[in-house]
Amino acid sequence: DSTRTSPTSTTDTLKTNMFALSASRITGSAVKLSVKSRAVRARRAASSRVRAEGEAEKVAVADEVKAADAAWEEKAAEPAAAPAAFSAAIDPADGSVAEAAPLGDDMSMLNDAMIAFKEPRAVEIINGRVAMIGWMVALYTEIEKNTSLFHQVINTRTFTLADGVVKSSTMPAAGMFLIPVTVLFVLAASLAPVLRGNEESGLEKAPKDFGPFKAESEMTNGRGAMVGLVALLLAEKFTNGAALF
Repeated sequence: DSTRTSPTSTTDTLKTNMFALSASRITGSAVKLSVKSRAVRARRAASSRVRAEGEAEKVAVADEVKAADAAWEEKAAEPAAAPAAFSAAIDPADGSVAEAAPLGDDMSMLNDAMIAFKEPRAVEIINGRVAMIGWMVALYTEIEKNTSLFHQVINTRTFTLADGVVKSSTMPAAGMFLIPVTVLFVLAASLAPVLRGNEESGLEKAPKDFGPFKAESEMTNGRGAMVGLVALLLAEKFTNGAALF
């Protein structure tokens, strides 16, 4: 019969189909292996890059640490600058204090104040100012209260006891307490311009003239007041302690 298929052709067809199926399976496995190997190589490359970046970052950090240590050692080797007088670095942005010298480390104010005891002109000016005030107070007290200069400073009281014995008692008068107060007041007023940094304080050098008032007149008037106080005290010795005016 012409419609029947021979057994030989059927067997050949089955073999051909089986061979094609095996080839497709082998091709699929090869593709899977290729994809897997590519993924493995990509993971290895990424891991290598991450490891290399980590090593580079470690090296960069180590270099920065070494540079910071070298800068710190160089700064520490430099001599420290002396602090300014109660200086403070003010931040112009917000007005806050950036840094300030610790109190007690700066002796500039004390050195400025010592000018009153080291400079000959300053010593004479301050003594003259005290003497002028003392001369005016002594002259006013002598005229108004008829009290000599000695008794304005030292008060002597004489009294008789019940048995007729005369006793004298000496004690400080008001002038004794007025002298240190006047000295401290004049000293503070004279040193205030110096401590504020005013060069025309009149202690180190003569200031500028002010109208009819001459700068050197203060020196002359101070000398006259000092001599006048001593002369007044000596003159009252010849009046038996009585007021001269």
